Amino acid sequence: MWSKLVDLGVLIELRDCISGMTKLDYAAYDHTGHVLIPPLSEDSIITTFLASEKGKGEQELFMKNALEKAVLRKGPSVSKGPMNQYHAFIPVHTADRRIVLVSNAFYASTKNLEDFISLKGVSYRLHIKDLSLWKRKIMPRDLGSIAAICEYVHRLANLTMKNNYEKNLFRERGLKISAIMELFSEIERDMSRERLYSMLCDAMLFLFGADTASVMLRTGNQFLSVVASGNLRTYVEKVPLRSEVSVIADAVSNRKAAVFTESLELLRLGYPEKIESLYLFPLAVKDDPLGLLCVFNSPLSEEDSGSVMKLCNFSAFLLKTIIIQELIDANTSTFVSLNRALDMSPAFQDPNTLYESIVELSSQLTDAERVSLMLPGEEQEELLITAVKGINKWIAKNIRVKIGEGVAGRVYQEGKPLIVRDIEDSLSTAKKPNYRTGSFASIPLKVGDESIGVLNLADKITGEVFSEEDMLFLRYFASYASIAIRGSQYYRKSEELRTLSVTDPLTGLFNRRYFNDRLYEELERGLRYDYVFSLAIFDIDDFKLFNDTEGHLAGDEILKAVAEISKESLRSIDIISRFGGEEFSIIMPQTNREEALLVAERVRKNIRELLPTNWKVFPRDRITVSVGLATFPADAKDAKTLIRNVDKALYRAKLSGKDKTVLWETFNPSENIL
Repeated sequence: MWSKLVDLGVLIELRDCISGMTKLDYAAYDHTGHVLIPPLSEDSIITTFLASEKGKGEQELFMKNALEKAVLRKGPSVSKGPMNQYHAFIPVHTADRRIVLVSNAFYASTKNLEDFISLKGVSYRLHIKDLSLWKRKIMPRDLGSIAAICEYVHRLANLTMKNNYEKNLFRERGLKISAIMELFSEIERDMSRERLYSMLCDAMLFLFGADTASVMLRTGNQFLSVVASGNLRTYVEKVPLRSEVSVIADAVSNRKAAVFTESLELLRLGYPEKIESLYLFPLAVKDDPLGLLCVFNSPLSEEDSGSVMKLCNFSAFLLKTIIIQELIDANTSTFVSLNRALDMSPAFQDPNTLYESIVELSSQLTDAERVSLMLPGEEQEELLITAVKGINKWIAKNIRVKIGEGVAGRVYQEGKPLIVRDIEDSLSTAKKPNYRTGSFASIPLKVGDESIGVLNLADKITGEVFSEEDMLFLRYFASYASIAIRGSQYYRKSEELRTLSVTDPLTGLFNRRYFNDRLYEELERGLRYDYVFSLAIFDIDDFKLFNDTEGHLAGDEILKAVAEISKESLRSIDIISRFGGEEFSIIMPQTNREEALLVAERVRKNIRELLPTNWKVFPRDRITVSVGLATFPADAKDAKTLIRNVDKALYRAKLSGKDKTVLWETFNPSENIL
């Protein structure tokens, strides 16, 4: 793609001036050999010579090789082509582009032409009888003079293009600053967050030439896309970014840009192969990380990155202002309710605490003596009381209300709140003897159009009836309570799924997927902070024989027992995983070779001594394991090599009699067998 900071018109004028100075026509090529500007005219003789396939092929190869060399040179050159003709190559470099001006062909003497015809004329299908005609058409040029002129032309061309580039660069920067100021001058007091997000993406696309941009907001321990624009928006808006990724965490905490250009890094983040680069700019105010501005497949200069970072700092301040303004504009009762509801967030991890908080808060907000929270059971056919106030909780625990029946069942099914001033007048039902008043409220807890529970309130302390004001207040509170309950449910499900996704179902240990993630994290930490860590892999000796003699169910019990003994033998900082089959891995953070050896030996000996020996046929007195061990960075500096070296050490342990720990050392590993 041609640089927008270099004018083709200026390049054309430059070519015309050089043509006049050297009496040669020129074409302009970019660094890939693509023609930017063709010559004004073609040499009729060379055009005739290129009519043959041989001539065309040799000339194309010559031009390709000569252009590749010229791009790398600092000065001009004159090269001889396959037809004994010469071309001048003048490199012109700007800050972001390399251009080569190439002259049309010329001959240094008529002898050059005669030699070419005599040697290659037949293969080019040329007739010797036309030599005299061709000799009359050429105008030999002195190579020394051409070379000297090209030196001056080279200096002139580079100076011209450099000035043009810098002029356009400063002009573009000025336009960007002006556009940004104009963009944000349109900000109004009631500007929404969504409008701000869109403005940021538009600024990236239209002012900084980004291919794709998105704004991501922090939700829990990850960032989720809220707005995406550009060619690849459908690919990037679905990918969350984990806030604990070291590079992202560092960028957010230090409020600086982070750049990902390695395909492996991008794949590890979850992006498809179409994403070739990613620039992350944090939206943060002091210690409050609000979100990220992401720019995809768009290399940014250092100056542009600095400008975008300043834009993000201002936008983060503006976003914080918008958030505060939204809170201030809310009515007082809703604001109080929101603050109280937000106080429930620590209870997400404990549903019972959350449910009791909702009951207690709703009681305080409405002065209700009796409150119950009802949620559907697993079969989604009945409502169960999950928290109460003013009612015996052991009695309430056994109360069941079918969905669609009774007051609470109908409120849940229809999703409409109900306030009754007097139950006897409104519903023709006698007031229950243990209730002081006949007024109550039943509010559905909803997320969108879906009912997720019912909040029932009765017996105001003052003896008054529930009013429409109470209803309005309760509906606001119920919205936040519903979000809190659904958030708690999602949190529990996500924790369960996360645990399942990284846990081996048989042994309860971490699985290979979790091992891979932790190993890469330790490698990144080791490289960043110059930490050491060790990796051990151990294998149950003769496990196939055990399965064949005792059966696979017994083999599963051995695997579980080995896992339990190993876990109990490790330190709290060590990470043990089931590596595959009868193999297990141990990552030992900040542990050198000597310390790791002690840990590995303790695991090996405990398995041999503590594992029960109640089998019937297996011809071994004890179950033993063989261990391979290696340390980063002494034994390897990347994950693949580290695992390979540990495997080799494990293999040596097997070959040397099993029930051993073998260290990998590059120079003489055979001496470290225990």
